[in-house]
Amino acid sequence: MNLTKRVLYKKAKPADFRCPEQNHLLVQQMRGFVLQENGIGLAAPQIGISRRVFVMETQGWHRACFNPEITSASENLVDFDEGCLSFPGEHCIITRPDWIDVKYQDWAGEWHSERFSGVLARCFQHELDHLDGITMWQRQKEQYAEQSGN
Repeated sequence: MNLTKRVLYKKAKPADFRCPEQNHLLVQQMRGFVLQENGIGLAAPQIGISRRVFVMETQGWHRACFNPEITSASENLVDFDEGCLSFPGEHCIITRPDWIDVKYQDWAGEWHSERFSGVLARCFQHELDHLDGITMWQRQKEQYAEQSGN
């Protein structure tokens, strides 16, 4: 198993801010990759880096989220056909909260709190799963097991 795959299935290490310039460069590289691949999000473990950071890019809007957390979530759950840059061309239905309240640090370490809904909430949750070593296939399998009572 190559390095990227080993990192993809493990919980990522916390991001640090000893060299914020390196964080900024990482974010720029990750954003470039997302735009090149026509994606909307990318977590550092997807490129072999065990750090709790991901980027979200959609319709000219972007965020880099370091050490992200969900602080509350909607009880309304929504199904959606998700794809992933780690599994090109593959899709699966995942059920997630419709909106989430989050907190995260930017590349310099400053904390931010926001509420995301729709595609942004979905992307945040998908990328946060990557930071916890969970792929969309594992999430779907877990949800299927819960629904079937296994």
